[in-house]
Amino acid sequence: MLKMKKNKTKKNLISIVIPVYKPEMKVFNKVKKSLKNQTIKNIEIVENWNMPEAESMNAGIKKSKGDIIVILAQDCVPENKFWLEKLIAPLKDSEVVASGSKLYLTKEYWKTYPFFTRMFTINDLNTRGPFLDIRATAFRRKDLFSIGLIKEKIGRMGLDGDAYTKLKELGRIEHPNVRVFHLHKIEYFGKTIALIYQYSRANGIYVRDHGLKDRAFLKRIIRALPLFGMISAIYRFPFKEHIDLFPLHLLSVPFQNIINVFGFWAGFFLESR
Repeated sequence: MLKMKKNKTKKNLISIVIPVYKPEMKVFNKVKKSLKNQTIKNIEIVENWNMPEAESMNAGIKKSKGDIIVILAQDCVPENKFWLEKLIAPLKDSEVVASGSKLYLTKEYWKTYPFFTRMFTINDLNTRGPFLDIRATAFRRKDLFSIGLIKEKIGRMGLDGDAYTKLKELGRIEHPNVRVFHLHKIEYFGKTIALIYQYSRANGIYVRDHGLKDRAFLKRIIRALPLFGMISAIYRFPFKEHIDLFPLHLLSVPFQNIINVFGFWAGFFLESR
C-alpha cells in the first residue's frame, strides 16, 4: 500500500520516501511531525507499506516526482526543523551525488531496551557517521536511476555498501552536520545478537567482494579479529558522554567480539556470490 502527500507545485520538489513495515507508531508519528515542521515546505511524502525494505524503497522512488529524493527510515526522526534544508544543501554542487545524515540513539530511548540489549548497544549512544546509510540520505533522482536504484535480494545489511560502491563511481558523497535520532525498537535480546551477526556477515561479504577498494577495509578486518576486535570496541566507546556506562560496556566486549568474528568470516568464506 502506497500513500502520498503532495504539495501543489512540482518545481524544486523534494520527495521523501519512507518504507514502512510494522512501525512503532509513537516513533513513526514523531517522524511525520518533524517532516511537517521542516523549513522546506515544498515536499511530497511517499509512504510505501508492507514490502521488503529494498523493494519498498524502489517502489516509492518510482512513484515519487521530485528531482531530489530523500530515503528516510520509519524510525529515523530528524533532529530539528533545519534537517532537510541542511541535508540537501551539498547537492547544489553537481559533483555531489549523495548527502547523508549522522545517526544517534537517545539515552532516553535506549533505556527502554531490555538490560542485556542495553549492554550490547552502548556504542550507539555515540553520534555515528557511516560512509553511507541510505536510510537517512538525499540523492539526485537521476543518480539513483543511473545505479539501477537500490539493489534488491541482497539482504538489508548489504544495501548501504552496494549503494556506496556504485554512487562513488559517479561523484562525491557528503556528510553535512545533520543528525537523525535512530529509535530502532528492540524488544528482546535475541534480536540484538541477530543484528550484530547480520552486520558482521554483511561486512565479510563486502570486504570479500571489494577488497582494498573499500574505504573501511582495515577497520572491518580489525573488528573481525580476536582480541583486536575487542580493542576496537573499547576505543570506539563514547567515554566523554557516557563514562558511567563503561563497566557495563566492558562486560559485553568479549561476546561482541565472538559474534563479529563468526559473522564476518561466515560472510567472507561461506556466503555465495
